[in-house]
Amino acid sequence: MAITIKQIAELANVSRGTVDKVLNNRPGVKTATKNKILKIIEELDYKPNYLGKALVQIKDTLKIGVVLTPEYNPFVHEIIHGIKRAQEEFEPFGLKISTKMLSTLEPAEQIGILNSFENEKYAGIAVFPLNDEQVIQKINLLSSNGTAIITFNSQIEEINDICFIGQNHYKGGRTAAGLLHKLLPDGGDIGVIISSQNLSCHQDRLRGFKHKIHESYPRLNIVEINENQDRKEDAFKIMLKYLNTYQNLSGVYITGGGVAGIGNALSITEKIGAVKVICHDLTPDSIELLKSKAVDFAIAQNPELQGYLLIKSMFEYLVKKQKPLLKKIEIPIDIETEDTI
Repeated sequence: MAITIKQIAELANVSRGTVDKVLNNRPGVKTATKNKILKIIEELDYKPNYLGKALVQIKDTLKIGVVLTPEYNPFVHEIIHGIKRAQEEFEPFGLKISTKMLSTLEPAEQIGILNSFENEKYAGIAVFPLNDEQVIQKINLLSSNGTAIITFNSQIEEINDICFIGQNHYKGGRTAAGLLHKLLPDGGDIGVIISSQNLSCHQDRLRGFKHKIHESYPRLNIVEINENQDRKEDAFKIMLKYLNTYQNLSGVYITGGGVAGIGNALSITEKIGAVKVICHDLTPDSIELLKSKAVDFAIAQNPELQGYLLIKSMFEYLVKKQKPLLKKIEIPIDIETEDTI
């Protein structure tokens, strides 16, 4: 038979309220008492019945909205896998999860989606925010009106969110520069393709990349930077332009989606291996390009885990009334090669 809070309280010679405080990590319990209760919980393998508690507390379905970037970026589909895994786990607790994807990276469209969630009275919204003043104002207005906000992947300091879930993209950019230097120790001309200036994650990657090169690798020369909006067709055109314009092009760094376009450009110009490529995210496209040696390194950030943590963190906040222990939940940097995949 499963042990109850009442039994734990009796064994610890404390009130049920004291046990509840310990379980929910709330203040007001002496350290010695807290440690005693935690040892009893561990010894008896107590599992809180959050399902029963949630079903008692929730009279109406709690609606959670997720705002994603366009679906043509394979990274987004990996996030959705994590969201669906969490949805299966937490739907019995009275959660309804709705996911909406942008068709462009335009602020007006994102604001429109946020307005629709607001009108339908969503309790929480997880958003991949565009770095736009009106978007920031809209998100902060939702937050001030009681909507639980979690931001992910692209961090904007001015947003009043519960927490941010994602990678430290500045570190990711510096990592990319370091990897490129290892591939090109004698230096060379480098082309950069950035997803969008409207996403702070890509701004941070580019900033970290440029800073590291400036500090440590002066023989790596960035010849040009262009946006592709995560589209492989645009990456293809930009890559061909770089190859045609810069005869001594040695490497390319792409901060976001569309890496398949780079692979196609290198293939038709017979430059695979001659031009070193660093990309982000382990997607079906980047995996194939790692196998074919068109891409040398992919810097991964576990998007499925991000998608899962969005819903889990929102559940804990809305149902269990627990704030995240960390304001920034950082996803580790993973470096993938043809051998690690």
